[in-house]
Amino acid sequence: MRTQRSFTWLSVGLMFAVTIFLSLAADSAMAKTVHLRLAHSEAVANIRHDVTIFFAKRADELSKGEVKIEIFPAGVLGSHQSCQEQVSMGTLDFYITTAGLVSVFDPNRAPDLLELPYLFDNYSQAYAFMDLPFVAKFYEPLLANGIRYLATWDNGFRQMTNNVRPINTPADMKGLKIRVVQSEMSINIINALGASAVPMSYSELYTALSQGVVDGQENPFMNIYASKFYEVQKYLSVTRHQYSTLPLIISEKTWKKLDDNQRQAIQKAALEAAVYFRKQVGASEDSQRKAMEAAGMKINDVSDLTPFRTAVEPVYAWAKGKWGADKVNEILTAVEKIRKEYPAGTDKLYFGPESK
Repeated sequence: MRTQRSFTWLSVGLMFAVTIFLSLAADSAMAKTVHLRLAHSEAVANIRHDVTIFFAKRADELSKGEVKIEIFPAGVLGSHQSCQEQVSMGTLDFYITTAGLVSVFDPNRAPDLLELPYLFDNYSQAYAFMDLPFVAKFYEPLLANGIRYLATWDNGFRQMTNNVRPINTPADMKGLKIRVVQSEMSINIINALGASAVPMSYSELYTALSQGVVDGQENPFMNIYASKFYEVQKYLSVTRHQYSTLPLIISEKTWKKLDDNQRQAIQKAALEAAVYFRKQVGASEDSQRKAMEAAGMKINDVSDLTPFRTAVEPVYAWAKGKWGADKVNEILTAVEKIRKEYPAGTDKLYFGPESK
């Protein structure tokens, strides 16, 4: 009888111990899972949103379920400036920005240099350049303000739209009020081309165009299409005046809370998403163009970009005066090397390191 009672108590004890062990294991697994938030400015119809879903999925898979990312599109968490501040403070984990916009967190505004006008002839040149370790150094000063750079995604080449006339030469820009992002580089480029640059929040742009507050704006095809600017703009001119970078940033406060596995998963997912993004952008432009033309927008290709390149030469002079000729020439030297590897008109493509 005593033996049976002892066996019963032993069984109860073992069951209790197993229950405690399983509970602690579950708690430990839950403790390792991190829930992060990513915001961006574009509509859910934009390729950018699709890429954020891909990024979140890959981060989850690569971390074996430890990294969960919730996405907040279309500027629902605030303007570019507000979301960047939130990342800096650690109240938002990820944001997709531009080199020009995020440069305000560097006293020298060095990332702005990555968006000099007419740096690249094609997408492969832009992608190969943005993947250089040399480029990542431009974002290092942001760490002092709580922002860490992960990868450069793709925002495409910027084009002009307006409601007054087609743009064929810089002379056609004269007198136009063109909305730009709040970046010194962008402002100087548009002013150099002869228009009046009007810095404005992206969330205000559709209304501003519809009400005639500005005559036009400049953005890549995918943004013009997804945000339906063709509904409130008559003309789109393919000027390709600036390759628009799209750096993915993470709060340094968030980064420090992550373990090595989570960090590696996020970094790898960010780089994979860059390639995924790049393969979609150029491939989608023809269909986006046709859809906008079908909606009534008049689109013209600028046959000769030489006058535009000449018109923005003062921007290079300004950049050399601000950051030093050595810094600007360092960029131009790196770009020239890549131009030789991926010349205009070549069938050789670059989407990421694996395509070299």
